[in-house]
Amino acid sequence: MGSVVQTVALYLGRDVAGLHYLVATVLAVEVTLAHNFTWHEHWTWKTAGQPDWGRRAWRYQLGTGTVALLANLFAMRVLVGVMGLPTLLATPLAIVGSGAINFLIGQFLVFKRVLVPGSR
Repeated sequence: MGSVVQTVALYLGRDVAGLHYLVATVLAVEVTLAHNFTWHEHWTWKTAGQPDWGRRAWRYQLGTGTVALLANLFAMRVLVGVMGLPTLLATPLAIVGSGAINFLIGQFLVFKRVLVPGSR
């Protein structure tokens, strides 16, 4: 679902607001990061309501956010800027490039299971 959010946000930034495709990419990735963090908190890792929400959000932005931003900017620069692909075709390709590593960052660094005393 995050890939749809990112593609729509990129379209709105570039085609509706008229932003440069790399600026629109940064904004689209950030919108997607906020969406995905909320989704992960409530569904993927079910950590919503557990202590240290702020710490998880910070680790998510530093880990997943940094990888997603750098990978997407690099991929978009190559795919659109060098190879001339349309941005809406290049976006899913850029997303795939960082998806697996971002999942691992989330699994092992961001959403590590927090054991609450008395629970298992």
